Amino acid sequence: MDKKNTVIGVLLLAAGIFLMSHQAKEAQRAADEQRALEELQQAQSKEVEESADEAIEKLDATEAEQSGGSVFASTAEGKTTFSPSLTQKSEEEEQTYLLKNDFIEVTFTSKGGAIKSVAFIDETSDGRLKYPATLDSTEPYVFGAGSDIPALAISLDSDEDGRPEEVAPHYEVDQVDREERRIQFIYKDPSGLAVVRAYKLPGPQDDSDPYLIQHETYFVNTGDQSFPLKALYINAGTAPPTKGDVTKEFLNFGYYVNGDADFLKMTKFTGSNGFLGIGRSSPNEYIYESKQQLEGSVTWASIKNQFFASVLTPQGVQGTGIFARPVDLSATIEDPDLQKGVTGAMEFNLGKVPAGDRKSIQASFYVGPKEYFRLNTLGQDQDKIMQFGFFGGISKLLLWALVSLHGVIVPLAPTWGWGFAIILLTCIIKGILWPLTQVQVKSAKRMATIQEPMKAIQEKFKDNPTKLQQEMAKLFKENKVNPAAGCLPILLQIPIFFALFYMLRTSSDLRYAPFLWIEDLSVPDTLPFLPDWFHLMPILMGLAMFFQMRMTPTPTTDNMQRKLFQFMPFIFLAFCYRFPSGLVLYWTVQNCISILQQWITNRSREETPAVEVTSAPAPAKKAAKTQGGGTPKSGKKKRK
Repeated sequence: MDKKNTVIGVLLLAAGIFLMSHQAKEAQRAADEQRALEELQQAQSKEVEESADEAIEKLDATEAEQSGGSVFASTAEGKTTFSPSLTQKSEEEEQTYLLKNDFIEVTFTSKGGAIKSVAFIDETSDGRLKYPATLDSTEPYVFGAGSDIPALAISLDSDEDGRPEEVAPHYEVDQVDREERRIQFIYKDPSGLAVVRAYKLPGPQDDSDPYLIQHETYFVNTGDQSFPLKALYINAGTAPPTKGDVTKEFLNFGYYVNGDADFLKMTKFTGSNGFLGIGRSSPNEYIYESKQQLEGSVTWASIKNQFFASVLTPQGVQGTGIFARPVDLSATIEDPDLQKGVTGAMEFNLGKVPAGDRKSIQASFYVGPKEYFRLNTLGQDQDKIMQFGFFGGISKLLLWALVSLHGVIVPLAPTWGWGFAIILLTCIIKGILWPLTQVQVKSAKRMATIQEPMKAIQEKFKDNPTKLQQEMAKLFKENKVNPAAGCLPILLQIPIFFALFYMLRTSSDLRYAPFLWIEDLSVPDTLPFLPDWFHLMPILMGLAMFFQMRMTPTPTTDNMQRKLFQFMPFIFLAFCYRFPSGLVLYWTVQNCISILQQWITNRSREETPAVEVTSAPAPAKKAAKTQGGGTPKSGKKKRK
């Protein structure tokens, strides 16, 4: 036993050292990439600033007047307000422009000089779209499709009530360079404030992530009076729900303040009945929180669903508040369950722009799949949008192992690679835990041999709990039985199970990943010609657990506990019935390996220790005095 404990300790220590080493390397790599990105942004910022000066000089004020009037109307109090005619959309016809790299195809719009939508055009090794719109679609998934609010659109809060009113004047395109993947918009207000908005997509030669769009907005005051830009909002995008996220848990607006990420779920807007009335909440038309309410500045904001996300991270300035609200997408989405999306924005306070001066906002805008290792390289804890939960450290380690295994397997099985990777990962986890589970299995086998002596002791000392406990401990010690031997493997399986649960259901890699009859490992499996509520994989998991329980000796003599032990497969079946099929595949394979382990143990020729119960006599009643071993004498002396 000491040798086994030593081996287990060494394995756990090695795993801990490996995890710390891996995290240190990842942190260093992220720091290097962040430094390189900042240097690149500084160089690009200088180019954009020079380009903005040239654009403003050549833009004619008359053209700006024809673009829809004054967006910024200065009042006597010096506040920036809306001109009444501009609470409506610009009458100019919307113009769109397309830029792309090997991973994304971005549609820009003249409406607000912002991003209309982003299509994910990345392909797998066998030439298929990595992120199709639907299971059998040949079109890519489009983030932001159907929303009437462009991502990175600027809006203002005219009455400072925490709800920005959309401002979408018509921007002119100053320059488009498709080879360099650059575009620049400009709008000049008759009052003298010019707005220049520049975007650049990364290319193959750039060090930054291909999903990371660089953006700068310049506010240049060419007039003769200052302009305050206090309550300025930049939109972080719009996301619809997904079918796999039944409870809309991952459809939310997220923000990062003082080292902590928080997420506003859809239930914040739709309201919730809670559980038996506990936690009931009313619906909200919108949610606004200021810097004072948040108790800190906003580092980044995100919009996401189960598999995709946008993350707005300003550079050199932080947000002073957040705003989020639901969005109706019924005009473009037919499925009624997917028509209620969410959008949100970061608030900024740029103060006053003096006459002849300028102010700017620089930001990176990640819009792409929820891949942990991509988000981790952004450098400011953007990977927290994965929402891995309490066992996030284990989720990251398991995700790293799963992605590594898939990289090895995918050349051999390009279609079913993720399913085989899950099976192989299960075998590795089970192999690491084999010594511990072997102790559990052998202890259960020995426990089965002493059931009758246990019953005898329990019956004999049922009125003497102290003696009962002593005799039971003695029986276990003599027969090398550890009643707590099964606790440690189960305790280790619980965090692994929940870590896989959150990792598998939020990772975009498993979206539409097929295996055997399973079309999508990220959602419950279905079968053709059968109703959608019928899931075969959980049933197979329940059967495997049932046979495992039948082969495993019941470690108790209590009838109630025995019945509960026998009902475990049915409890797990009900509990896991709606879980992602990738997770149920893991648990099914794990049960099958446990069956093999129990079968090997049951057939082993290991000699079971003889059962020798040495029990003390029953508690003696108060005995009468005897004389010479004869009959008891009377308390009175016999008269002669």
